[in-house]
Amino acid sequence: MSINFFNGIFNDNSRAENHHNTVGLKERYDLIARILNAKTKNEGLEEYQSILDNEFLEFASGVDSLKEKEIALLMLQEIKKELQLVASYPSLFQKTIVAVGGGFSAGKSTFLNNLLGLKLKLPEDMNPTTAIPTYCLKGKKEVLMGFSQNGGMVELPHLAFDHQFLKSLGFNLKEIMPFMLLSAPSVPFEFLCFIDTPGYNPGNQGYTGGDKEASEESLKHAKHILWLISCERGGIESDDLEFLQELYEEGKQVFIVLSRADRRTKSQLEEVAKQIKETLKDNGIEFLGIGAYSATRYLEIKEFSEKSHVFDSLEEFLMKLNKRSEKQNEILESLYEVHRMYEKAIKQDANRFKRYQRELRSVGLDLMQKGFDDFNDATFNKIHSLKKEFSEQEESKRESLAQLNEVIDLFKESIDKVFDRVSAFTWEKYKEQNDDEEDDEANYREFEEIKKMALYFRELCLFYLDLLELSEEELSEEEIQEIRDDLDKYNELLQLDYSLKNLQRLREFKEEENNDYQEFLNDEELQNDLREWRRTKRR
Repeated sequence: MSINFFNGIFNDNSRAENHHNTVGLKERYDLIARILNAKTKNEGLEEYQSILDNEFLEFASGVDSLKEKEIALLMLQEIKKELQLVASYPSLFQKTIVAVGGGFSAGKSTFLNNLLGLKLKLPEDMNPTTAIPTYCLKGKKEVLMGFSQNGGMVELPHLAFDHQFLKSLGFNLKEIMPFMLLSAPSVPFEFLCFIDTPGYNPGNQGYTGGDKEASEESLKHAKHILWLISCERGGIESDDLEFLQELYEEGKQVFIVLSRADRRTKSQLEEVAKQIKETLKDNGIEFLGIGAYSATRYLEIKEFSEKSHVFDSLEEFLMKLNKRSEKQNEILESLYEVHRMYEKAIKQDANRFKRYQRELRSVGLDLMQKGFDDFNDATFNKIHSLKKEFSEQEESKRESLAQLNEVIDLFKESIDKVFDRVSAFTWEKYKEQNDDEEDDEANYREFEEIKKMALYFRELCLFYLDLLELSEEELSEEEIQEIRDDLDKYNELLQLDYSLKNLQRLREFKEEENNDYQEFLNDEELQNDLREWRRTKRR
């Protein structure tokens, strides 16, 4: 980013425009030293890092079934970055983050300069200039701060942090100062913080490269995205589509801004907007709306945009977001998402070992039904040994769940300490608001209940086959084969592992057989015969 200090702010125009020639080596080294030494000391932040390095890693090392372990760790590391920012600049507690994205020539900086009324101007150039992501928000005074990789904040001098300056340093400044923060009293939105991101597609090299990665990293920190597309492009390009597809898949709330709207007639603007809408729809990308914006003809384009049936009001969209943010709860929500991922994987493991035990009991019953009743036989000993092993494995998973709860509680305590307040947003409340996990548990319970129904019909088939051997009544071979086919069907259903596809298969089975099932259960004489048959088989 380049900062143009004018109107007597910090220095005169000529010096600001020629800073690359006047800033000496000593001043640059002093800047680097201050950035490296800028640290924040926060007890809650230190505790969070300690839990991440110790208790969490000890717990995670014992859970092998979570396929997304790396994703979970990255999410926890992202939370740490958020906490660093909160600890360094407490006024961000209340802000809703809105990232401004788009190509390097989309006019992002011009848009923010005018929207926020900035006097410390962001660069306005057709060449890529925003080199370091910059947070712009309302503050008591106009000041530019740098955020160090150690979590500290340092006030920055009258330098231009653009690609040209970064290249002159001879190393990647972004590695020690990943972003900057610009506060100004002129910002009209009390509870919004805008991120000016680097353009994603300049052809830069060397130390000023990596703008795409920097842009992606910045966009991660915002739920709401203003995506700028220059109307001069005539539509949406493949680079925009690729980015917007990723943002949509990540659940971001995107509002499209057609920038430089003064460069086209109003009818042309509507045609471009229609084309963009159609392209996004064809690619399955949802968005919240599309507005038009012009820095030079702001009021005219604003009124046109609000009256047009094609466009949506950008100002109305931003005013809806301009509310006190629950940053603490947003961070806790990310933490609880990690909790959910691990809990789901561990419960599935525990239920699998529980199912193995049931299946072994079923095998034992089958053997007894076939006359194998020597419990000292090696087969029965092996079944008993496996049941014991699976029982221990199930118990181990239950212990992992308890350990998970303890680790998450520790994380929450450290997060509450960073914010200096205890949030009422607990894991239980998160689960109430997110029914997916509850639905999954309910689905699994339904799966097991229908399996009991299949087990009942399986027993009924075996009962009938045994009864036929003792009865003088004879059935045709075709009728006997029909019973055996049913037995095979029920055995197959009982072998199914849990999945939504298999649950649907069991639901179809229940729909077909439920009337007969209820009728059999209400047949008292049949139930008595079945109980007697089971007792006979256990002898």
